[in-house]
This record gives sequence, C-alpha cells and structure tokens, in this order.
Amino acid sequence: MELENARKSRLEPVEEISLHPIKKSSRTTACSLYWIPVHTSPVEGRERLWLMALFDGLNKVLVEKHKLRQESFLPMKLAAPLGPVKDALHQNQMKLIPIAGLGLKPGAKLPPIPTEENLKPLSEGKIQFNFDDYVGDYSLWLLSRDERWKRDLFLGYGGYTMLYMLPDPKAVPPPIPDYPGLRSMPIFSQVDVDAMWEITYLLSDEFCPKSKAVFGKGFEQDSNFEGTTFIIPLLDSRDFHGASPGVIEEWLTVFDVFIQESPVDNGILIASKCDLDMELTDILRKLRDEKISHSFLTREEA
Repeated sequence: MELENARKSRLEPVEEISLHPIKKSSRTTACSLYWIPVHTSPVEGRERLWLMALFDGLNKVLVEKHKLRQESFLPMKLAAPLGPVKDALHQNQMKLIPIAGLGLKPGAKLPPIPTEENLKPLSEGKIQFNFDDYVGDYSLWLLSRDERWKRDLFLGYGGYTMLYMLPDPKAVPPPIPDYPGLRSMPIFSQVDVDAMWEITYLLSDEFCPKSKAVFGKGFEQDSNFEGTTFIIPLLDSRDFHGASPGVIEEWLTVFDVFIQESPVDNGILIASKCDLDMELTDILRKLRDEKISHSFLTREEA
C-alpha cells in the first residue's frame, strides 16, 4: 500500500511554485526526481548558506521521520588537485575515516592499465594527458557519523554524494558495556568512542555487497571487483530519464534516497523512493520565513 501511494503521488501534478526553486521531473515515474539549481562552483555566499539550511532540514526529516541513516561519499578525483578539498581531506582524515571504493557511471568500466605503446604518444607530446583516461572514478566513503560537519567540508565542489537508507539490523552495534568508571577513562574524552563503536559494525552492513551486485554489473570479471569494498553510481538526469522503471527500482534497492552533485546538470539531484513534495515544501517555506534565500531568488520571492 505504501509503495502504491508513493507511485500515485509521483504521477500527480505538483504545484511548481511551492517547490521553487527546486524542479521536479515529470518524465520519471519510477522515483521522485528533483533538481536543485546551482550557479557557482564552488558554491559560495548566500547560495551555500541556503543549500546547507535546505539539507539541514531534509536530513532531519529523513532521519527522524523516515528513520533512515545517511552515508557520505567523496570522489577521489575531486581531492586530487591542490586546493580546499584536498586540504580538508588531509587535515581531517583521522575523524573522517575514509574507506576507498568505486564510483561507476552506468555501463562504464575502469580504464585499462596503460601499456608502453599507449604511453608513447603521451611522452612524445603528441597527445595531451587526460586524467580520466588512466584513473577510474574511485570514491571515499566517509565513515564519520557527523553528517553536517562532513557536508560543510565538501558540499558545493561538484561531486559530493549523500545516500539515505534503512539501517541494517546486522550492523547495529550492541550497547557499550556500562561498567563502573568506564566512561571516565581518558579515551572517552579524546575520541567519540560511541561513534567509533558504531563504525566498527558499519562495515558488516549489507550496503557493500548489495551496491556491488546492483551497480557492478558487467564489472564482475574485472580483477579489481573482488577487492572493491563498495560501488556507488555516478548519475545525472539523463541516466534517470533514459533508464527503464525496472532499472531505477533496482537502483533504489540499495538506498531509499540518492542525493548527488551533478556538474552535467548544473545542480544537485535528489532521487527518492517515496515522494518528498510535502517535506521539501515545508522546508522551503521555513527558509523563506527565516529570510534564508538563495542568491538567484528575487527580493519579492525572498
């Protein structure tokens, strides 16, 4: 019944003004697909404050109302050049606890290991070096449980991914034993022991094998497949509009809500298993009431 209601809601017309400036796709009925426009990269100023406030509200709703947990991913290519992303990753990696996996576009494969013959034109200056020709889209799963802190560090640079999914009962840790004096030990004041305890169990989550089974199709015979911890999809609006309902529904067996910055779309995509119109409308109304406006809104709309 819940799935049927979600399907019905996705097919019903939406008052665009209530979602402004967010746009909802009418071409995809297998999920609710939203587009948030972004006008600068990296995102700065009022636009960044507005996005952070929007996702503060959405994260609260998805975690507290829908009982989902959030996981964050950062493409390694974004952190490769010198700059703020690389600096933030290196300065905070002890708290971020990054685990390497893979990002794959639909139908894509890892670049082959270059041979001497492949590299010869490059060494002779006959062709220009292209990073993508030699390095795959590896991704870092940021295991830190501090969702907003991670988002504040990396959102707005063109590649951040946030996935929301139901907690896996197998990965929910038992309580830390409440022995007398345990929490007065120095380590409890030095690190977030509860978060570290949760992260230890997180790696046994069903997300990792399920993500490989769904998004690693055609990649199973690659020598890197077995050692790959997880695979997240790299999607833009064309992938959703071009995929069959069955394919999209299979994607949504790995997560319930998919949020990813999409430079191709000049914005951020939200794909949800259930309709989020009312939730987004309420959040946007609160932002307007609190005078938190996006830089591209007119003074009257703000």
